[in-house]
Amino acid sequence: MSLERLNEKSFMPLMVTTMALIAPLLFILGIVIGNQLQGNPTLTSDSISSWLSAIATVAIAILTFILAKETWYLREAQIKQLEELKRENIRPNIGIQLESSPAGVNFVNVKISNFGKGIAKKVVIRFLDSNGNEVQKDKDVVVEKFRRLAIFRQGIQSMGIGQEITSYIFSFIDLGRELDGEIFKPILNIKVDFEDVEGTPYTNAFTIDFAQYEGITELGGNALHQMSTEIKKIREYLGNIAGITHGRIGVDVFNADDRQAESETQKKWIEEQKKKVGG
Repeated sequence: MSLERLNEKSFMPLMVTTMALIAPLLFILGIVIGNQLQGNPTLTSDSISSWLSAIATVAIAILTFILAKETWYLREAQIKQLEELKRENIRPNIGIQLESSPAGVNFVNVKISNFGKGIAKKVVIRFLDSNGNEVQKDKDVVVEKFRRLAIFRQGIQSMGIGQEITSYIFSFIDLGRELDGEIFKPILNIKVDFEDVEGTPYTNAFTIDFAQYEGITELGGNALHQMSTEIKKIREYLGNIAGITHGRIGVDVFNADDRQAESETQKKWIEEQKKKVGG
């Protein structure tokens, strides 16, 4: 409802009330003028009082009706406001975005997120062409990269508040080969349908233009990824030193017999040394 319509609606009760108050005065004035024109300029007090009472009753009835009607409108507005507030408190909001992988700027991940305040149900993701029709299978190289994931083919049954699903989707280098170098020409039109816990449907639409990635570079790479790579190298190096192969540590195991044999060998060696010294 527009602001002009609201102003007109709020002005209506005031105008009706004013007319209801002025109407009795105009009516009495009309009676006086009519009697004067008919040569009977006098009015009895009883007749005037009766007319005033009748008109006042009608005016009160009109005002009561207006008050009841405005109260009903106010109540209806409050109910709608409460319903809208409740809906906003359980409304999910599904978003889809592409982001660079920590492994390198050429590797791209897709992230599906629920930014809303409620749980999202029956999330269905569709890819549309420039005419608004769903892209058919094997008709778009980029779309097929997404459809390799089950969530883009079968949808998502439920996504919690703040939940995110991230997966590697493609490499710009490999995609460039498949597109004969025209890597920045594709445009993805994505439509996401989902419901809240009460079954109210919602729809979000996204457009991803690959031209926005042209010229993007990265210096140094992701620090956490580099650190994990270096730690992995250190672990492998220490494993080689300790004789760890295939996740197992090389250990020589001695049982009781081995220890007894070793002890007897040491005793013999000590006795031989004593004889040599004594001799």
